[in-house]
Amino acid sequence: MSKRRLALSSGEVEVSIVRSSRRTVALYVQPGGTLLIRAPWHVPVRLLMQFAAQKSSWIERQINRLKHVKPPETPLAIHDGAAVPFMGRDLTVAIRRGSARRASRNDDMLVLTVTGDPLPEELTGMTESWYLREAKAYLPERTRWLAGQYSHLLPAPGSVRVRKMKRRWGTCHKGGAIWLNRELMKKSPDLIDYVIIHELCHLVHHNHGKEYYELLGRILPGFRELRKRLQQ
Repeated sequence: MSKRRLALSSGEVEVSIVRSSRRTVALYVQPGGTLLIRAPWHVPVRLLMQFAAQKSSWIERQINRLKHVKPPETPLAIHDGAAVPFMGRDLTVAIRRGSARRASRNDDMLVLTVTGDPLPEELTGMTESWYLREAKAYLPERTRWLAGQYSHLLPAPGSVRVRKMKRRWGTCHKGGAIWLNRELMKKSPDLIDYVIIHELCHLVHHNHGKEYYELLGRILPGFRELRKRLQQ
């Protein structure tokens, strides 16, 4: 496997070339933002790089799309004394007996009140339901507040809703509706704000073009570092 670099309008991308007995050339943008070229043995590197350069617009679109894909989450193991992330810090799970099931936060503890001997998946379900409640209480209000802070640059969203998403931190629809992932509550406040502002900017620009990033950079000059941290 050989490696090269391809110049794009947004910077350079690392290119890996893998040869085999295949008959055609194929391009793959990988999750890390690198380009993989699969090619027959007889095609010169020069022609492969020319072919990739001709597809530069498509490559950039794929790289931008992958930058905003949510990494797969690791399921939480919930038990007494377990640590669960919440807005940039860890809460310690405390399991208590009571007359009714409920989940609540008490300072640095997530208290799960149970009525019997719950199964592990029941504890996980209680915890995930608690995250959803917290997200619904915090994220819409925070979104409207940030839109107000930057009202000279951003319009107010038509609606803000919360749900669990497998592949996205948030989405914005042309009608002005913003959906946010409840999993954001497991991230630090600055990363939450980054995702919210990212989606608010899409109310102005519905793609990831140059004007979009200029607007995002005016509001969050350090957005690239925030984006990198979000993917870790």
